[in-house]
Amino acid sequence: MTNKAEKSTNEYHVASFVAYPIISQIFAVKAAILAVQGTEIHATSEEGKIVFTIEGHSYKDIGKKMDTIRVHQGIINLSPVYHQILDESIEDDAVNENKVVNEFTPQTHI
Repeated sequence: MTNKAEKSTNEYHVASFVAYPIISQIFAVKAAILAVQGTEIHATSEEGKIVFTIEGHSYKDIGKKMDTIRVHQGIINLSPVYHQILDESIEDDAVNENKVVNEFTPQTHI
């Protein structure tokens, strides 16, 4: 029996989280976060809260990575903060057709 490869998408997802670790395990928790592909730690508070992001290509990809981190024995709680989805195919189409994406026209107010 062969495993199905996950369907490739043109989406780019980035989600941010705050992890609340057991203070005595903070270094192990940080290592576990960084061991997951597409993660980056942005800040750690004095109280031990860890702010990090996960990048992926689908909701499912972000969810799998989040679950891998969430079940670490040193994490008390993992809270999602933000999730952004970009459709890269729109930008690719615009570039291929020589269209301007996100055009900005300055306005003069009198």
